[in-house]
Amino acid sequence: MDVLLFSGGVDSSVAACILRMRGVKFLAVTFDAPFVPRRQMEMARRVARTLGLKHTTLKLDVNGRFWENPPDRCYICKRRMLEILCREFEPDRIYDGTNKDDLNETRPGLKANEEFGVVSPLRGLSKSEVRMMAKSLGLPNWNEPSESCLATRIYGRIEPEVLRMVEEAENFLRSMGFRDVRVRCELGNARIEVEDPKRAFELGEVILRRLRGLGFRRVSIDLEARTDLSLSPRSSP
Repeated sequence: MDVLLFSGGVDSSVAACILRMRGVKFLAVTFDAPFVPRRQMEMARRVARTLGLKHTTLKLDVNGRFWENPPDRCYICKRRMLEILCREFEPDRIYDGTNKDDLNETRPGLKANEEFGVVSPLRGLSKSEVRMMAKSLGLPNWNEPSESCLATRIYGRIEPEVLRMVEEAENFLRSMGFRDVRVRCELGNARIEVEDPKRAFELGEVILRRLRGLGFRRVSIDLEARTDLSLSPRSSP
């Protein structure tokens, strides 16, 4: 049996469609962990239902070194995912949604892909091409902002309570109409990255009250936030 690492994002969704077009029979697998946003889990279930995929979720347990937030954190996580897949399913092949743009970025998890022989059907397509394909296929998530695990928001040791604070803060900002949202956390302080910092400033009092209520000590808005907010945090200010 073949398996597809399925986050429910646009990349893994298009990968699933391509595999079906090729006649590949596979199980879509979504991993659940404290650092995976709940909205991402729900998106994976919703898209899997829409596409009629054979789909399951697995708990992801990572070793203690992951929680220390080392530079190879993503490698530790991806390798553990692949170990669990091999243990649970003994798959003939493992697929994922890595695209051409990913190959040009610093992504430690790609080393684990090489070690396990993961096949990436999208490696010849750019992110924009993947989105255009998703749109042509009528996928509901074709224009969803890129998502990443909550651990990418944390400086220093990763704590479950801080992950919860970050997720609730991002959900609050989305409820106010922001689409691309990241809340970085360092030493208990929140740094907000959104596509419209000016509007965030205009709503500053409301945002400050909510994020302070979640437990953040100080709240700031990053004026240099990029349009693509999906990557790991930049260097500390």
